[in-house]
Amino acid sequence: MSDTIVKCKAVFFDIDGTFYDHVTNQILPSSIQAVKELKEKGYKVALCSGRPLRMAKELPLFENISWDGFIGSAGNVVYDENLNILVKKGFADEELQNIFSIAKEKDIACYVNGEDVYLTKDDEEAKKVLKQFHVEIPKEIREYKTGDQVEMISMFKGYDYDYSAFLKVKDLRLQKSSGVIMDIVKDGVNKVHGIDALMEYWGLKEHGYIAFGDSMNDKEMLEHANIGIAMENGDEALFSYADHVCGPSHKDSIYQMLKKMHVL
Repeated sequence: MSDTIVKCKAVFFDIDGTFYDHVTNQILPSSIQAVKELKEKGYKVALCSGRPLRMAKELPLFENISWDGFIGSAGNVVYDENLNILVKKGFADEELQNIFSIAKEKDIACYVNGEDVYLTKDDEEAKKVLKQFHVEIPKEIREYKTGDQVEMISMFKGYDYDYSAFLKVKDLRLQKSSGVIMDIVKDGVNKVHGIDALMEYWGLKEHGYIAFGDSMNDKEMLEHANIGIAMENGDEALFSYADHVCGPSHKDSIYQMLKKMHVL
């Protein structure tokens, strides 16, 4: 364990259910303190989330916290310490046309985040889930327009819903996110790709990292990390991909886990 920790030069945190707790609806003071102490010890520290940056800014994540980078839309967009874009991957127009055609046929509301933010139909369940995760309800309800720049597409029918029709679109996959949210993402793009880009930008490509997460969109990140840590309140299916399971996000689990590993 100690040798593995020595090789780690960066720490990445998922947001919902990890760094931001939805039980107490806050970032725990101990987690903010953990970031401060990590940076004092020379670690690079970044958020790595399914949320696009615009959605992340709806939470108090950038108040009194100095991040060394931000990875949004589950690896699609990577930002430096000044929130300048380093990497951006989007959907092609043909892919988007096929996705939204299927969604319309299935009467599925899509939450679309990119250059614009909108819902493709007025849907109370979608609004309920967005509100639950402290996401501003889009004022715009409209269909996709050719040329829209899209970073992320989310749906809210629950994990038991049959989304398989979307898999007919080449090079796309479905990814479980927080709660009942299902995201459509580019095949081959995940949080690890964003992490790799930041590690290279920091000049730490040959070094390792520690990662904390709670959802299945954190699977690759925890697998690839030198030390992957799942939150106790997270998806139990994630636990087998983690090196450790720490306490829940509504307790001082992040800070205590880093102390236990002698990182702090």
